Amino acid sequence: MKVNKLEKGEQVKKYHVALLVNSGTKTAAKWVQIEKSTDNTITMNAETEDRDFITDTNPTTILKKYKPSMSEPITLFKGNPDYEFFWNKFYKMSAGAAAESEILVVFMNEEPADGKYAAWKCDCVCVCDNFNPVDSVLTFSINFNGTVKTGTVSISEDGEPAFTEESASETL
Repeated sequence: MKVNKLEKGEQVKKYHVALLVNSGTKTAAKWVQIEKSTDNTITMNAETEDRDFITDTNPTTILKKYKPSMSEPITLFKGNPDYEFFWNKFYKMSAGAAAESEILVVFMNEEPADGKYAAWKCDCVCVCDNFNPVDSVLTFSINFNGTVKTGTVSISEDGEPAFTEESASETL
């Protein structure tokens, strides 16, 4: 994994948020960084509900929850790990359990004093949206599934990320 620290006063850039998918298993994760995408947008997909309380003139919007997702247009460079991961899912038309993975989002724009980066880890499903060989792009939607675990990531000298989930007392 490539580390791109953000210095005080510097603007957050695309390379300060690393996206990784697990090409291994939950017990033996093998993280593949999405490197050749031309988008790094996490869409929060807020679920809201409007309530028209009797004491208010206008309705009140209540934010119930988020269901994050991303649309990742992967530029196809054969042999690149993100190409191999997503090409395999496209070619095999992976569905059900074969379309599932884990997503690790590492926020290198936030570095705690202990040198670990803020991170999210979550189950996800990888949905192939389209393959465009004219532009050499394979686009996948990555839909976060279930609970997004918050925590930190430390990065070993060989670039391997290790996620540590926050305890319940840390999240309150």
